[in-house]
Amino acid sequence: MSGERVAVVGAGIAGLSCALALGGRGFAVTLYERDAAPSAAREHAAATASRRRGVPHAVHPHFFMGRLREAFRTRHPELLEQLVAAGAGEGRFEESLYPLARSHYVPRRIDAALTSIAARRTTFEAVMRGYVSLRGLARIESGVRVAELLVAPGSPACARGLRVVRSDGASEQVDADVVIDASGRSGELAAELRAHGVALSEEHHDAGILYFTRHYQLQPGRVFPHAHGLPGVLFADFVVGALPADAGAFTVTYQVQRDDAQLIAIVREPHGFQALAMQLPLIARWVAPEQARPTSEVFGFGLMDTFWRSLLSRGEPQLLGLHFVGDTAVRTNPRYGRGCTWSYVAAELLAQVLLTTRDPRERALRYERGLEQELRADWRTMLAMDRASRARFEVAAGLRPARLGDRAREALSALLDEAQLADADFFRGIWAGYHGFTGMSAWLRDPRAWLGLARGAVRRLRSQSALSERARRPTRAQILRAAPVQVAN
Repeated sequence: MSGERVAVVGAGIAGLSCALALGGRGFAVTLYERDAAPSAAREHAAATASRRRGVPHAVHPHFFMGRLREAFRTRHPELLEQLVAAGAGEGRFEESLYPLARSHYVPRRIDAALTSIAARRTTFEAVMRGYVSLRGLARIESGVRVAELLVAPGSPACARGLRVVRSDGASEQVDADVVIDASGRSGELAAELRAHGVALSEEHHDAGILYFTRHYQLQPGRVFPHAHGLPGVLFADFVVGALPADAGAFTVTYQVQRDDAQLIAIVREPHGFQALAMQLPLIARWVAPEQARPTSEVFGFGLMDTFWRSLLSRGEPQLLGLHFVGDTAVRTNPRYGRGCTWSYVAAELLAQVLLTTRDPRERALRYERGLEQELRADWRTMLAMDRASRARFEVAAGLRPARLGDRAREALSALLDEAQLADADFFRGIWAGYHGFTGMSAWLRDPRAWLGLARGAVRRLRSQSALSERARRPTRAQILRAAPVQVAN
């Protein structure tokens, strides 16, 4: 048994993932969380009002991909059962198929694993906290601020613990064999590291996107509409999606380019938000007054980026004994739903490394190289997707004329969107990448996916079904004219 002391900064999804991965494997794990412990109550009002200083998107439903659900099913089946019992919804592969694709559907072994689970983040964290505490996987100390990273001098230096300040103002030194920064986007220890002269390697790409979200509650007796294909609809000038949570709660979110002042003026106001939703057939069936009622204001947040932080420089660790997990290490645009799953993948990878060797340098090298192997390819793919979204917007908003390449990409995008609704095999290839079992772009190298693409195109031409519903929307000019708020030209 290890017996090593592990101090984790943060008790959000990433910190709790560390507890799940390390707990029960011989480590003495303590999580230090600056926010107060969440209420055990899961009422909708409490969930939407809960704001976290380091988690601007805490009020949004969260999405666990199939890879994370399978990890829970294998290692923590009781946790998965508790999440479902708390109202988290499961979305199975066959339920995501459009009727045309379902009419040709032949089940495959992987289909059961292509199941998502969605709930409000408050529900996820409350259930995960309870499971970690009840199982004794870690000690969670809330209302505790990390004031200082304790570092032993050397070449390189080595983290040896933390100085924390409790809610009563009392300061305490916490000795640790391993320190994990799971503090999220804020990256609480980054400034401390720079103060110690540690040169962090960071890659940062601003997505240039703002999110505008509103919470809704199903009317009595109503159920969530079926959601076919990938969640959300990717229009050239904005993205919109409805995401179910638990207890009949759901959100609608618009993803808008930050310099699109016209659409921002509309969706930031409740009346404009609802009016635009009612003009989009796929969203209107969620938010029509007889279907659901809004239960919040419109929440807006930015900081959408693609980010990678490493303690390696020229292949060598600059500080030993410290590891980054979750958004403080690697993140992408939340549109792709990677945050929760990647946090657990990183935590499990780190646990395996810590169990394999006690050499601090070797631990740093193996962990960082493991992150590269597991996540870097998809990270690059999603960065490229963000850049492609920007290019589509520039044409749609009239910022520049469409070039031949733009028209070709737009035609291919429409073909891909329709094929994943018309052919189950093609959608499976896309869905497996989305759920983390293959790379996001792995389908490009799969001949079966291209055959599925061709079959989908043929079926689409022969079908009189309403596949075009996903693409139905007012023109941009019509949206601006109909806006119930002042929109500048």
